[in-house]
Amino acid sequence: MITELASSRTPLPTSFRFRDRSGATEISVPLTTTEQLYYRSDERSLRISDDLRTLQRPNDELDEVAIYSYLQFGAVVPPLSPWKSIRRFVPGTTTIVSNASTPSVRKSCPQKPPTQAIRSPNIEQQISMVVSALDRSLLEHCAGRPVTILFSGGVDSGLLAARAAVLGLKNVTLVNYSFGPNDAESMLAEQMARHLGLKFVRIMEDTGGSDVADVLRHAGVYYRTLFGDHSVAPTCAMIRAAIPQCEAGGIVLEGTGADSGFGEFGRAMQWQRVYALPAWSRKLGAMAYRTTRAWGGESKLEYYLRILRRAEQLKHPFAAVAENALLGIAYHPSKEDVDAIEEHLAGWLPHLSPPDPRLQLAAFDLSLGCASITAQKSRSLFDGTSLDVVYPYLLPDMVNVAFASVDWPGSGTEVKRVLKAALAQHVPSTMVYRAKSGFVASMPDKFGHRAFLTAFDKLLEPQAPLSRFLDRKFLLAIRSKLATKQKLPPQTEYFIWCAVFGNEWIEQVSRGNLNS
Repeated sequence: MITELASSRTPLPTSFRFRDRSGATEISVPLTTTEQLYYRSDERSLRISDDLRTLQRPNDELDEVAIYSYLQFGAVVPPLSPWKSIRRFVPGTTTIVSNASTPSVRKSCPQKPPTQAIRSPNIEQQISMVVSALDRSLLEHCAGRPVTILFSGGVDSGLLAARAAVLGLKNVTLVNYSFGPNDAESMLAEQMARHLGLKFVRIMEDTGGSDVADVLRHAGVYYRTLFGDHSVAPTCAMIRAAIPQCEAGGIVLEGTGADSGFGEFGRAMQWQRVYALPAWSRKLGAMAYRTTRAWGGESKLEYYLRILRRAEQLKHPFAAVAENALLGIAYHPSKEDVDAIEEHLAGWLPHLSPPDPRLQLAAFDLSLGCASITAQKSRSLFDGTSLDVVYPYLLPDMVNVAFASVDWPGSGTEVKRVLKAALAQHVPSTMVYRAKSGFVASMPDKFGHRAFLTAFDKLLEPQAPLSRFLDRKFLLAIRSKLATKQKLPPQTEYFIWCAVFGNEWIEQVSRGNLNS
């Protein structure tokens, strides 16, 4: 029999579809769902849960292939989980599960990919298609309920706020996180909120390190699944401070997915040019990245060598989404492990999109990068509250429009062109067409806090969960740079946070230390 195990607080999400068919159950998982569905097969039952922690057992063995995929991508590649005894239902597929006495996952059937290119002759019609889909999503999820928008003042959250104002959604509040009293992005966000006539709430960063200490100490408590994102500490601090200010029974909107859905087409073609370079040049660049220790300092040369190394090690679109080029430097999977990761990726790709390199990158980044990493920073934090969090740009209606925009004029030359044009209909163009910094704190400052260095040092201990997967010499070489708050290349920073956070999460979940 199949035993459906919901999390301790909520039923299984409605985004999954369960259908009984002649001695078997079909389980469909949407391509961009932020909920993750796992299963564990025992002698008499198949236990299913959307909370990975509920399936883990004390003696479960870590899956080497899964851990190495996590270190490379910031998320475990499906159908794997961190533990060998647990597997994940693959996004974008329908899995047939036998209802026999000893259930087993029989096969996966690809869902129909989202609609391909729908040409639109002018920008006004493009805007109309995007706004219509966004409005439908907002009305479906928000009508009659108080709305809170996690608001950076950028294009993604700005368009959500503008449409919420036009639709007259109930009691809309924009919550912004400021990285200090002189944070220009936060001040611009407040100006946009004032222009839209919406309530604005600012939450200030605590520079004393309490956000880092809190998220590392409670990694296994706060988050249902393993992921690696360097901005998890400020996101956690913002949401935990915002929840008490939200009206009960409300909706929280988050803008994850817009960059990948509407901003990847041009980047895909840039990567195609990298792959068009002679193979020897990619190989030489990959070697130079390692031998010059380029990963230890930020520079233009590091950037180009990093790109070449990723292209040498991974095929498209996987190289573009990999979080670092440190395979063979900071972690050393066997050839068998590397081949296994590539096999899982190659098997998943046909379920994601048609064989267009632009759509492949967008779909892979939406499903792995956005739904399995970025959205996980916020999703679990609302467990146990009366609030529902929604990611409009990851909903099927918006994903279909994003895929349809692949051949729209300008979509490959200007990132998020149609979203910018839509927002510019509601706010001054100077608020839209400007340089924008990402939502991330100063990583040297975060790394230099005592709480982080203490957690980092645990990686050097033989009994640490991730210790055997990491290069000790690399860790020792990087330790002094962290202590002195030296600036490192972005992807080196991503990896360091990923390793430390992942080690804490696995240790806490494995020990059942979830009641802190």
